[in-house]
Amino acid sequence: MESRVRIFVGAYGSGKTEVAVHVALDLAATARRVALADLDIVNPFFRSRELREELEAAGVAVLAPRGELAQADLPIITPEVRSTLGDADTTLVLDVGGDDAGARALSQFRPFLPEADTSMAMVINDRRPWTGSVAGIERTIRRVEASARFRVTCLVSNPNLGDETTPEVVARGHAVVCEAGRTLGLPVDALVVTDAIADLLPPGAALGVPLLRLRRRLLPPWQEDPLRSAPPRDRRTHMMLLEIEERKAREAARAHGGHPHGEPH
Repeated sequence: MESRVRIFVGAYGSGKTEVAVHVALDLAATARRVALADLDIVNPFFRSRELREELEAAGVAVLAPRGELAQADLPIITPEVRSTLGDADTTLVLDVGGDDAGARALSQFRPFLPEADTSMAMVINDRRPWTGSVAGIERTIRRVEASARFRVTCLVSNPNLGDETTPEVVARGHAVVCEAGRTLGLPVDALVVTDAIADLLPPGAALGVPLLRLRRRLLPPWQEDPLRSAPPRDRRTHMMLLEIEERKAREAARAHGGHPHGEPH
């Protein structure tokens, strides 16, 4: 995938944001001018804009709302995206919303995409309910293409179960993605794995597809800082943050030999 404009789409839980961030950082390491546009207006929990500080420190310009609007659960897209699309000296990575609804955010830029120099990769995790089979993968691709008004040009295989991923999970899922690629006439550009899993894969498990080793940067709030998650006004997020704080209080009390909330010894 050597296009100047590189679009990443994928169903919720596919890992497309992790892949988009990794690709942007890799490109920046080659001394290119790189920008990453966060067009994900669907999933407020795992957005590339959450990594703005790390990305900008590495030389990646992050095109996403700032300040109070950075975490807004609203369809806000910075106007810098359009101008960067026309900048032939900048490689632009687009992190697009997780499904056909999210892909509509891309459709507004369709007239400005340099078609001959644009690729759109569908990141696929076969462990998600919509992409567990070749037929499901095809349906998902067609819905996204219709909404984005742009065709998927390649697949990225990202079979995983989070912390429960095993080499067997990766091998089985990758085989499904490769079969989908053959059926749909789409190349599989990469197999995404962590370093720990890559070292355990048997020879030939990648089926001739390049390995893309990445480190998970976007962790769920209960594994990292809960303040980096979605807006507090979201009721589900608010309840989740309360649960996290209560869990921390219980753990702190146990560490000091006490009991939270006045519980008896």
